[in-house]
Amino acid sequence: MKRKTAHQLTKRQSAAALAILPFAAAAALCGIKYLYARFVMPFMPPCLLRTFTGWKCPSCGMTHSVFALTHLDVVSALRENVMIPLAAVFALLWYAERWMHLSGSARHIIPRNKWFWIGVLIFWGAYTVIRNLI
Repeated sequence: MKRKTAHQLTKRQSAAALAILPFAAAAALCGIKYLYARFVMPFMPPCLLRTFTGWKCPSCGMTHSVFALTHLDVVSALRENVMIPLAAVFALLWYAERWMHLSGSARHIIPRNKWFWIGVLIFWGAYTVIRNLI
């Protein structure tokens, strides 16, 4: 039998934390979006790869994609950079896994296989090349 440590949360505390998490994340995202747009964006240098070669780097468009998602504009978010909506899907799947774990039916929705994650990296690389060719 496992011994509980002082750092482990009870099931009720974990459920409360998971219930609050989406609201806290949304509030934080809105605050960060405002602060970033107001105080950081005007001073950001342009992408060096895009400036010198005209090619978009793998992270080009991520900020615009996040802004589009905060306005629930999924099509624009996908148009800017597909990796941010993909990361949002993985975050939702992780959240669902945590709830299933709390309910006693712990299942893995997100694959834990290293080849899956290598495939994700290959997809990201292919996406970067293809969007520069189009």
